[in-house]
Amino acid sequence: MKGKLFRLFFLVMLFAVVFLQGGWVQAAGSITNMRYWTAPDHTRIVFDLTEPPVFTTSRQDGSLSVTFQETACAETVSRETKIGKSGIRKVAIIALKEGDVLVRLELENDVEANVFPLKKFLDKPDRLVVDIELPEVSRQESRMREQIKVSKKKKIIIIDPGHGGDDPGAIGKHRTYEKDVVLAISRRLKKTLDRHGFFQAFLTRNGDYYVPFNKRLQIAREYGADLFISIHADAARNREARGSSVYCLSLGEASSVAAKMLAQDENLADIVGGAREADMTEDINPILINMCQTNTINVSKAFGMSVLWELSNVGELKFEKVQEAPFRVLKMPEIPAVLIETAYISNPEEEKLLRSPAFQNKLSATIARAVVQFFLSESPGDVPGVLVQGDKPRDSAAPLENKIKPFFLYTVEKGDTLSKIARRFNVTLTGLLTLNKLETDVPLYVGKRLKIEGERKDQNGVPAKEDGACEATDRPGAKASDAAGAAKKTKKPVFFYTVAKGDTLSRIAKRFDMTLADLVALNRLQPKDPLHVGKRLKIEGLSPDGEAKPKQAKVVDKVKGQDKRTYRVKSGDTLLTIARREGVSVGTLLKLNDMKLDDPLYKDRILILDEQSGNP
Repeated sequence: MKGKLFRLFFLVMLFAVVFLQGGWVQAAGSITNMRYWTAPDHTRIVFDLTEPPVFTTSRQDGSLSVTFQETACAETVSRETKIGKSGIRKVAIIALKEGDVLVRLELENDVEANVFPLKKFLDKPDRLVVDIELPEVSRQESRMREQIKVSKKKKIIIIDPGHGGDDPGAIGKHRTYEKDVVLAISRRLKKTLDRHGFFQAFLTRNGDYYVPFNKRLQIAREYGADLFISIHADAARNREARGSSVYCLSLGEASSVAAKMLAQDENLADIVGGAREADMTEDINPILINMCQTNTINVSKAFGMSVLWELSNVGELKFEKVQEAPFRVLKMPEIPAVLIETAYISNPEEEKLLRSPAFQNKLSATIARAVVQFFLSESPGDVPGVLVQGDKPRDSAAPLENKIKPFFLYTVEKGDTLSKIARRFNVTLTGLLTLNKLETDVPLYVGKRLKIEGERKDQNGVPAKEDGACEATDRPGAKASDAAGAAKKTKKPVFFYTVAKGDTLSRIAKRFDMTLADLVALNRLQPKDPLHVGKRLKIEGLSPDGEAKPKQAKVVDKVKGQDKRTYRVKSGDTLLTIARREGVSVGTLLKLNDMKLDDPLYKDRILILDEQSGNP
């Protein structure tokens, strides 16, 4: 009995010694997945693990070996993967008898390798990253960018598709990846701008790979960029959230809680994408930022407002003002930069739109138009004709309109108001006030004669040549009865529209090509009145099946020997609403009126809308 116990004890001790000495190895973790991405100057291979990796590396001519200690490899992981580009031929995974896993990478000549682990983060497991880098390709790209910077003859626009590689960004309900749709939009935007001829556009990435923030900014600086545009798609837990928004850098607090949360999420991209700590270190002098950034931010805001104005014509806006937050990808003291959230990928309708090539084209054309308008306002005359998709070419040799437009006279009748008269003749109320040098609170007497811009037309739309029509001056002999008759003939029909779920006054006005002011006045509403589903609204113009309502005419007022169009600020106006209503860019408003975006907008202030020199 004692002998049996002794032999049992001996066997237990023997197994313990073997185990402790490593003769019997239990795998401490497992490789669950391997994936890779190739860029022009590097290839990244990532291994997902169930535990933090314990590994060793060795380099020989033509190969790199990584040994995972006490690690198993899942059956689903391919044992051999051929790559054949960006410095690497193939990856082979071999299970060793000792319970280790050997990964052998066959490399091209003159490549560098960096191997580093990444800890668990959000939905990412423990990872081991192998970067195969081509330093000569990287140096060639830098030299090429510097040459373009030195010899550039066009405006350089850097387009930055967000996320990429191991960082998919937001993911839609139908598995739409943000990194894919923003790359598609960015490629289309580059193509559109390049076609224009005045711009040269470049992408920070042109494939599915991740570029750290610092590298994106380095690319912009090496090109000598005039503008940096980062393209993204928004997401929220609320599936009903929708709309576009534009952001610029803030050196202090964010302009809203939403902007702060978005910046926090976007600034984590380097960690999600697997950037090394060295790549995440900011090398920008904070003193230089404070000295230069204020002016850059103001220019960025001006461009951002132009983008918002253009985006408002194709869809809803999340914010009607440019939001500010400390985005790392926008932190450049010398280059105006904005981040555009094109739409909500978490909203099923907008996710479907983002996947659509037609909508991607529409977005890229819209952003391109904002770029053109921005540089037109910054340096008038330098841009040789707008050739953005959807626009007609402009003859650069043709002089800008420099004559006072013709007008006719109308005699005020009983029951008339300024807004009714403006609607009747399809002119803006502001233009009517400016042309007749009136104030909104001045009484309108029966029999008063008003100048109406444009030509009087008969029922068939043919200009009517009557004594009441004038050109440049108020000719004597105009007949008030003729003017009144013409007014009645040009009065537009009205049809009714029933408010549907999700409608707003601004959306309805845009749909039927009316101004919000006209829609409100026609229905005797207040802009803040609730809009109930089923409410019937009067819509001026032809029915939806008829032709589109013509755009409103613009008023030119002679001021100090130059042709200028002006606008009197009303209560509740913002620069964006004025720009949208009057058809100018926010940058133009700021420049012509010597304003900054943060300047208060006082009621009754007269703003210059445009200015062209010439003899009236």
